[in-house]
Amino acid sequence: MKLSAEQKHFFAENGYLVVPDLLSPDQLAELKTMVDRVLDGSVKPERGRPDGDFMLQLEPGVKDRADIPRKDKIRVAFHLCHTHSYFWNHAARPEIVDVIESLLGPQIRLYTDQLFVKPANHGSEVPFHQDHAYWTQVQPYNMISCWLALDDATVENGCVHMLPGTHKQLLPHREFEGTQKYGLLEEDVELAGEVPVEIKAGGAMFHHSLTVHRSFPNRSDKGRRGLVSIYMPADLTFVKPWDFEYGFKQIRG
Repeated sequence: MKLSAEQKHFFAENGYLVVPDLLSPDQLAELKTMVDRVLDGSVKPERGRPDGDFMLQLEPGVKDRADIPRKDKIRVAFHLCHTHSYFWNHAARPEIVDVIESLLGPQIRLYTDQLFVKPANHGSEVPFHQDHAYWTQVQPYNMISCWLALDDATVENGCVHMLPGTHKQLLPHREFEGTQKYGLLEEDVELAGEVPVEIKAGGAMFHHSLTVHRSFPNRSDKGRRGLVSIYMPADLTFVKPWDFEYGFKQIRG
């Protein structure tokens, strides 16, 4: 879908935009089945992983517990689109890339994807941060993520909270220990405008790489999975070496 002038204006002002029902029910059901199989280990990478599995980050609080199944230990799965053709095809869906084109223009590269799992009962928090704090090798700071909800994302199960209008400059980030390398404390930002972004499964949030956001722990009995595909303009300038093993492949234009 192409965005309306009103939608593009909202994104320009706020640094994010929710698009409901981006996928059809059949597309969503198929995607959820594939993600389930990645999480339970029955689908493996088609290429590029010497250990025979996807690149995974486990929930630190439960990673060593034998009573919790694999699928409920995973915090993030990285680079699915570069290691399995199904997820490459997902990242190239016109339903997604048409929206990206409306925001970035017709020449688009794909960076990568990340599956944020946030399992029921013990999914951990993600502190405030700007995505581009991790991607300072490229300028201008203008990348866009499509956060596609595989489950209903609610306040109760840890939906993303955005700080609208914070996509104008890169803030100095603190170095953290643990699962999140860079982040911001509440005292570093203006909290008054914080918005919880609840999304029905099949809908998506598109957000700018400078928009400050966070998510709280999932203490509910419902999981909250989001598959994030990340895009950049093809003419973006590399100001420092970025030796990303999969490269930055042009996906449109």
